[in-house]
Amino acid sequence: MVFLALFLVAVIAALVVTLYSVAASVGLLATSAVTPIIVLALLFLYFEQRRRPWSFAGAAVLGVLGVTLRLIVNTQPQLEVGGGLPLWVTATYVTLGALTVATSLWALLSLRHANRPGSAGPPRPSPEPPPV
Repeated sequence: MVFLALFLVAVIAALVVTLYSVAASVGLLATSAVTPIIVLALLFLYFEQRRRPWSFAGAAVLGVLGVTLRLIVNTQPQLEVGGGLPLWVTATYVTLGALTVATSLWALLSLRHANRPGSAGPPRPSPEPPPV
């Protein structure tokens, strides 16, 4: 959940920078593209707190989508604000997205394992027999 929240902050920050740096028409396009990502991230965060497996899977897909879009935009400098973001910004964004994917999948697998019948935790020791 932490990495999804950090990724969400990065998405919002990138949108804010874009809105202050481009014409209104481009800002409207950026807002319409990014708003569903923000809404889905908030939704997944909410349901991750309630330990819904599908929310972890959705967060992983959202991370893949975010990284893919970032890399597509990064390869098209005309789509970038001011002709392109510094490499460290792209690297941070991609790293947060990748960590969101990895930790969401890990949480999903852990949750499924914990919910399996017979996997309530480590085996308990058998009680001592009563003294004779």
